[in-house]
Amino acid sequence: MLAKRTKGFALLLVLVLVLSQLSAFATVEEAYAVKITGVGVATELHLTIADMKAMPAEAQIDEAYIYNSKAGEKSVHVKGVSLAYVLTELAGVTADNAEVSFTASDAYPIDPQMLQDVLDPELKYVLAYEIDGELIDNDGIAENEEIVVYRKLKEAGEFGTVYKMVVTISVGEATEIPVEPEPEEEGEAIEFTDITEEFTYAEMAIQELAKKGIINGMGNGLYAPAGSLTRAQISKIMVESLGYQQVEYKGGFSDVDTSDWFAGYVQAAVDAGIFVGYPDGTFKPDQVISRQEMAVVAARGAIDMELVTPERVAKFVMEKSAYLDKDAVPEWAANEVAWLEAQGVFAEIAVESFEPVKVINRAEAAVIVFNTLFK
Repeated sequence: MLAKRTKGFALLLVLVLVLSQLSAFATVEEAYAVKITGVGVATELHLTIADMKAMPAEAQIDEAYIYNSKAGEKSVHVKGVSLAYVLTELAGVTADNAEVSFTASDAYPIDPQMLQDVLDPELKYVLAYEIDGELIDNDGIAENEEIVVYRKLKEAGEFGTVYKMVVTISVGEATEIPVEPEPEEEGEAIEFTDITEEFTYAEMAIQELAKKGIINGMGNGLYAPAGSLTRAQISKIMVESLGYQQVEYKGGFSDVDTSDWFAGYVQAAVDAGIFVGYPDGTFKPDQVISRQEMAVVAARGAIDMELVTPERVAKFVMEKSAYLDKDAVPEWAANEVAWLEAQGVFAEIAVESFEPVKVINRAEAAVIVFNTLFK
């Protein structure tokens, strides 16, 4: 009897050891830095840091990358492998263009990239495994292998060229490569004489919006960059920016009359969902607009132009904001402010603090509209 029990125990012990070994192998097999997947590739890849370091010389990237942050322009020295090489030579990408989605381990939303950009040799998307000679650890777990995706700047001052904690890169179905529309003829540049050094950050935005006929000066070559803007004036700017026309005023507000110069703009802005009235039935056309209100209006404009979806904007939260006064941003404006902050819209306006109730001036309004809708 004892012998049988001993044999049974020995058999059980062997089984436990075998299962533990299998479990250990499974854990090792699942450990990787990034997964390349999606219907747009022929082969799914699970790449470790060792895999990337073992790739041939033509896949390796070892150079400086410049990126922009709220603190200004920064540069890091990056070692990694070309994402274009990985997709074309290893994963067997099956399309000329498709949407490429990056998923971060902390679920922070990352704007989809276009495969045409990812494969562009000028942009040099890189799966970086070292930054300034150090392995990457953004999640605080040293044993986790991590990468950061960088790309080169398309234009000076551009934001959103660094994507941290990326664990999955998914290539979608093939799409048509968009044809660039013929540029519309614009009016001649208007020279404003009162854009002083204090407002040089807004000069390009003011000039571009003026050429498009979206904003006007005050006459005599003046723009009045420090002046405020009312809800009626912002209604006009947004309607012009979205390419809409004035429409017949329906008489929905007690403080807007059909004879008012802004009535048709207010109605068009309300119809587009850019503005809403107040519970007491007023629009308050002469009320000046604050930063938080301007953020909501600009984001609604971007949604109307299909530059972003409402669902995407809703994923951005003030908890991840770098602003010192992020808790002062009200819930009704939080997603919009957070999304615009992530796009770098406020980079030249608000650095350390957002100051949500501060009245927007004409220079800031031009920058926000231009950066959100036209940049």
